[in-house]
Amino acid sequence: MDLSPFAHRRHRPGVGTPGSEASAGPEATPAPPPSATPEQSGGAEPSGAAGGARPSARAIAVMAMLGFATAWNAGNIGPVASELAAEFDTSLAAIGLLSGTVYFLAAVLGILVAAQAGERLGLIVALRISLIATIAGNVLIAITPIAGGFAAGRVLAALSLAWVPVLAPVWARQVGGIRLIGYFGASFQLGIAGALAVGAVLSEVGIDYRLGFVITAALAVVALVTLHGLHAVSAPLKKSAGFLRAAAGSLRVYRLALLFISIYGVPMVLGAWLVAYLTAEGGVAIGVAGVLAFLLFATSAGMRVAGGRFQTCGVPHPVLAGTLGLAALGMFLLAIEQTFALALPATLALGVGVAIPYTLMLIEAQKLFPAEPAEPVALLTLIALMPPILAIPLVGMALDSGDGELALGALAVFLVVATLANLRPTGRPVANGVGDIARQPD
Repeated sequence: MDLSPFAHRRHRPGVGTPGSEASAGPEATPAPPPSATPEQSGGAEPSGAAGGARPSARAIAVMAMLGFATAWNAGNIGPVASELAAEFDTSLAAIGLLSGTVYFLAAVLGILVAAQAGERLGLIVALRISLIATIAGNVLIAITPIAGGFAAGRVLAALSLAWVPVLAPVWARQVGGIRLIGYFGASFQLGIAGALAVGAVLSEVGIDYRLGFVITAALAVVALVTLHGLHAVSAPLKKSAGFLRAAAGSLRVYRLALLFISIYGVPMVLGAWLVAYLTAEGGVAIGVAGVLAFLLFATSAGMRVAGGRFQTCGVPHPVLAGTLGLAALGMFLLAIEQTFALALPATLALGVGVAIPYTLMLIEAQKLFPAEPAEPVALLTLIALMPPILAIPLVGMALDSGDGELALGALAVFLVVATLANLRPTGRPVANGVGDIARQPD
């Protein structure tokens, strides 16, 4: 089906037609039909919205705030974990369970219905609902006096992490092309970096942790306002089918899943433990380690935009995917030596390596099922969020036992495997929709 937020305008006389007020602005560019997929047109992206056209300022603002607010919501716990433990008279481990494990599990459950929500409600309506839930969740955390209220707030806030990364890139490709996806990815990384930096500053100067959650809710309000005036699909359209059955037997899906885990999951593990690893294993000062963690995500933000531009300019797939090898190199360096002199270039290599293939990853995922591009993105994002649920506590255990180098070495090996597995494009769709499975050898 067509998930374009303007799809209903093409079915209603006088609404969104050429020359009407509703069609003004680049953000109302009609999405290309599913038949005009890159695979059916010689492998090149179609022109217009899905290709290299410059996105409008409005579209950039929408995507930037969606990514920034969602990521800030995901990264606002770390700097205030000790304050939360003191507030609720519990341990750091319990706070980690409530803020991390519960949060990611709720996000996983939300991802299971993300594509269906976009299909039935329309992309923009679904995005609005996720932001409203995030606002409510962070307000609840700011006012609750009990740990149960904190946990409930994190569950509500997880809806944006579940729906925004799945649905926003689909809308971005339809109305702003590859470059707009890059802006979304960059803003997402900046949101994590900003939450870490601002949270640390607020904690350092002794400001109550509740202000951080008020700021998070305010950012979600701003993101919600940017969606004003955009319209979603007004009625359910014909449901597509066939992707999951085809995906289960497709090696291409499993290969791409490794790339999703590398770009989404590995940075989550690093964000949780990089500071502790550098301070415990390398004797790096906490402030310096925090700067390195910030540089990791800030570098990744800029390189996600660059990756989108590289793909628009026609940089070959093996080159874009192969840059993930830089992340493997950076991880190996961190496993070997943790001093600042080596940690700085290693962190920069990690930031570049996990960022440049970002746009390529999302475009390749959408190519797997053009009839409903949110379905493969949802499935692969779901897969990518599951390893951190186990990896984060396992890496913590390795740090406790003095085996942090082995843990990072294992992550480096995984990144090498993921790089080699994705040097080839995914090729034709694994399914065409309405139960029609494309019999394409892997």
